[in-house]
Amino acid sequence: MPSDRPIESIVRKSVRHLALVAGVALLLLMMLTVYAVVMRYIFNAPILWALDVGRMGLVVLVFFGLGYCGLTGGHIAVDFISVIAPPRFVKIIDVIIRASCFVLVALMAWFGLQQGLDAIEMGEGTNELEIPLAPFFGVLAFGSVVYCIVLLVQVSRAARGEPIDDPGES
Repeated sequence: MPSDRPIESIVRKSVRHLALVAGVALLLLMMLTVYAVVMRYIFNAPILWALDVGRMGLVVLVFFGLGYCGLTGGHIAVDFISVIAPPRFVKIIDVIIRASCFVLVALMAWFGLQQGLDAIEMGEGTNELEIPLAPFFGVLAFGSVVYCIVLLVQVSRAARGEPIDDPGES
């Protein structure tokens, strides 16, 4: 059951809104894929720019969906330690693992931000359409920071002995 703490409520609502954006990106990517396949195989007119748009759409999909997936436990997990280990040990391991993940994801956000600034300076873009890459590095950094906040919430929950993942909709 989700906690009634105000900060957790704000985080929960924020990641849900980002997940909606990720869902719209997924819908648009599916439509783009169908369009590209129809154009290539039925009309023999391949869409050269579809790969550029698809790659950039995947960045939005992955990094805006990351926080929601982490908060709700939507990722793949193999849980065999909690079956055999005492609850106190599991609690300590949960804190250590999520704190370590926080550090790694924070580094990813930092390097994404640096790459975005480099992309601005160099004027980097995609191959066909020359879509500027800097905003998408910004999406990577922002989505990673949001996931870092989720990880901090989960570290706090684990330290208090509460369930770590939200059950989803509440």
